[in-house]
Amino acid sequence: MAETPSRAVHVSTGIGGLDEILYGGLPGRRIYIVRGGPGSGKTTLGMQFLREGVKQGEKALYVTLLQTREEVESVVTSHGWSLDGIEVLELPEDIKDAATTEQTIFRTSDVELHEATDAILEAIDKHQPDRVMLDSIDELAVLVETSHQLRRHLVRLKRKLEKVQCTSIFSLGAVGKDVTSLQTIVHGVINLSVETPPYGEPRRRLEIGKMRGMTFVGGYHDFRITTGGIVLYPRMEVSHAQPDERLERTTVPSGNKQLDQLLGGGLVEGSACLITGTSGAGKSTLTSLYAQAAAERGERSAIFCFDERRETFLRRSEGLGMNVGRYVDEGLIDLRQYDVGKISPGEFMQTVCHAVDVDHAKVVVIDSITGYINAMPNERALMLQLHELLTYLGDRGVLTLLVVSAQGSFGTSQPTVDTSYLADTVIMMRHFEARGKMSRCIAALKKRHGPHESAIREIQMGEGGMRIGPPLTQFSGVLTGTPKFEGPRESLLEHGGEPEA
Repeated sequence: MAETPSRAVHVSTGIGGLDEILYGGLPGRRIYIVRGGPGSGKTTLGMQFLREGVKQGEKALYVTLLQTREEVESVVTSHGWSLDGIEVLELPEDIKDAATTEQTIFRTSDVELHEATDAILEAIDKHQPDRVMLDSIDELAVLVETSHQLRRHLVRLKRKLEKVQCTSIFSLGAVGKDVTSLQTIVHGVINLSVETPPYGEPRRRLEIGKMRGMTFVGGYHDFRITTGGIVLYPRMEVSHAQPDERLERTTVPSGNKQLDQLLGGGLVEGSACLITGTSGAGKSTLTSLYAQAAAERGERSAIFCFDERRETFLRRSEGLGMNVGRYVDEGLIDLRQYDVGKISPGEFMQTVCHAVDVDHAKVVVIDSITGYINAMPNERALMLQLHELLTYLGDRGVLTLLVVSAQGSFGTSQPTVDTSYLADTVIMMRHFEARGKMSRCIAALKKRHGPHESAIREIQMGEGGMRIGPPLTQFSGVLTGTPKFEGPRESLLEHGGEPEA
């Protein structure tokens, strides 16, 4: 495949994301197969393609080989569309009956297929369309005994379409006969698939199986069928050029003096920070500090919640005396709650990119990766997509904060997915038992860009937000959850100890 887009004349499909992965649309005056099972979106895609042609002043012809015009209109109406400007050809009733009747050795199937092809050719001669949708080849396939017979008639149809110089889409589902050879007579193949997970909405994906003489974005692309048609979310393409390490990296403050001190001055723009810890250890509060600090500088942030309800997030922040709610109302913080059963990975990534490229967010929070992984088909795909997303955000100078929940009461078990190698900075937050009470602690495990403290510090949550104490130098075994206290009582925050300046 070439590395630069083809210069052939393209026609828009009416689906923005599909035009994007095709670098402008389908090469005109060619025939394409859209292949997929029932409910995958073949007819919807074809109708959007025809409607786009009508919008551009072109003639459009829709050939239905099984459905009646009334059935087609009901599908179109469900999307809020109309058939205005689209000519509809129904298969003659005698041929339609033959297509739905069980074949026998006495049926003259080739004659019936010839009649169906003649009806289509007559309609093309009559209307001289610029765009054609044939829905579907399956209904022609059941009229014949071998794919060779079907191929012969489709070649005949192809020559007619090439003569009138129109762009055509043939839909193809899961037929009983081997129709692989049919894909060799067309210019391109678009594969649609739908999968129903154990929980949640069906997941739909599109893949360009073949496109002669042009480049395209390969791989699977998530899409959704909405009222109004298909919305496609192109797979992210990331440049792998090495960044210029000589460029100055700006430090991003948290607004908390002790936290910035722990991190050697703060986090760095364009980096990714992983915050791991037990439930209730303060992970979301820490991310809120960075979002609030960005808002105080007049910069935008985007927080994507998978585990916590939006209202709960706001109430917790308000209870800690933080101004997150005010900045959400002012539009400086974009706080979104997601249901993992209703969003696809591709849709989520496009949403994040929109927040950065259009809304100019400088801080992005994903809370949490543990919730996000539930929206993914498998762990390997998660790692690849996260790597692409973090690279994309890093190239744009965005500080990305990723939250991961640790398992176990004290977080001594490994998290459900190891993403630490993807992050530039790793912050660990834990609960530990001290003098009969539960306390919290924080430590920076690594930081690629600049120094950081190796000390473990105690933290407390209260009206003033997050309070970070001095290093717990008089404890041993803090990270086990049951440390041994080896110093005087006043070294603990709860006994009057003050955080370092």
